[in-house]
Amino acid sequence: MMRRATAFLALSLFTFAIAPAGATSGTPASPPAPPADQPPAAATSHPEAENYRLLGTLGSYRIGATLSLLPDQKLTAASYFYTKNLVDIPLTGQITGEQITLDEPGGGHFSLHLTTTDKTATKPLSLQSATELAGTWQKGTQTYPVLLNLVTTDSLTPDTLYESVTNAPPAVFEAMVRHFLQSALSGNKAETAKLVSWPLRINAQHTQILKTPEALFAAWPRIFTPCVRISLQRAVPHDMFVHNGEAMVDDGTVWFDAHGASAINVPDCKSSAP
Repeated sequence: MMRRATAFLALSLFTFAIAPAGATSGTPASPPAPPADQPPAAATSHPEAENYRLLGTLGSYRIGATLSLLPDQKLTAASYFYTKNLVDIPLTGQITGEQITLDEPGGGHFSLHLTTTDKTATKPLSLQSATELAGTWQKGTQTYPVLLNLVTTDSLTPDTLYESVTNAPPAVFEAMVRHFLQSALSGNKAETAKLVSWPLRINAQHTQILKTPEALFAAWPRIFTPCVRISLQRAVPHDMFVHNGEAMVDDGTVWFDAHGASAINVPDCKSSAP
């Protein structure tokens, strides 16, 4: 018995001696580490979603919407909001050919189709070639017509929408823009001046550079004309278009940087009248 035990012990020692370094009983050895000069494996790339920003109407209500699509036209995210409160309502749905169906948590259902004013557009339409989404919104026995117009596209996420403009969270930046619009429309000159990024550029028949609140007060009637006020009333300070580090409302009537309004474009009211 002693010989058999000794032989077994010797065999065991021999087995352990030839096991790979770092291995333990019952555990496979780790694979060798790659050479220090070998580059890490490339990260898997994911296709970037394109956001389609739209504005329009649902019945008598003004609304905005965002549809996020992958290059294969798969809908990855969607939401809409009423301009009276600017609160995003999430949507789920799908795109099938020229038809778009969207559902909201509260039971509302959008049934939309792509349309265009371009008679030469290739069919079937896609969001890239369409200019409008038309259809209905239905909830229970209520049905309202819907018409949405494409405003702009981008590939930004909600958290990075204004990252080239400001370090402030989107909600904070939009609140500042909203405060400027409300102050200007109510005629609160002092509060409006606090929300200006000086100097303020006024693009009208003659360009002006205003450097002080007093200069703004003196030029107020020439800046906030009836047609500019109409533009401010329909401005939507949410999901705003961004270019060259500034955000705009109503097709560029007012541009904003991180500190406030930086430029106001004053059209000729006569030439802009319908």
